[in-house]
Amino acid sequence: MPEPQLKKFGHLTAAYLVPGETLLDIANVQPLRGIGGGSLGLTQVVGSAIAEIGAVKGGKGTIADGFPHDLPIGYKLICVTDKRVLFLYTATLKTAQLLWEAPRSSVIEVERRPRRQLMAKFRLHFQDGSAVSILTMRRGTIDSLAGVLGGRRQS
Repeated sequence: MPEPQLKKFGHLTAAYLVPGETLLDIANVQPLRGIGGGSLGLTQVVGSAIAEIGAVKGGKGTIADGFPHDLPIGYKLICVTDKRVLFLYTATLKTAQLLWEAPRSSVIEVERRPRRQLMAKFRLHFQDGSAVSILTMRRGTIDSLAGVLGGRRQS
């Protein structure tokens, strides 16, 4: 795990780890679904609609469908343990909220997507056939997640 991520965010996971569970990686991310920018009115509606294209693959009730989105400004963290993948949100770095979790075995692939913007894009593929697209500031974050989750494909 990147040491700076552990120092900055590791304390936020303590309340959500079960006894014997080991934290392997933390990534500061932005789910693609729900990104509409700071615009108002029609511009926001159009921006959100464009961002939704390809943001989530899979129907209602899938693992990806439950992935958090439309969150306020703050830190959105994917935390990988030896047993689970957690999604935490915090605005203050004092405490975090657990918004989503899935068994680690449900993530079958981390796919690096072409970088067409400032942020690097990747997709988590789940065993039920669903997938969710996510942005992060560093490509190394994607490689680190792929290293602990296994299965990396580059598009």
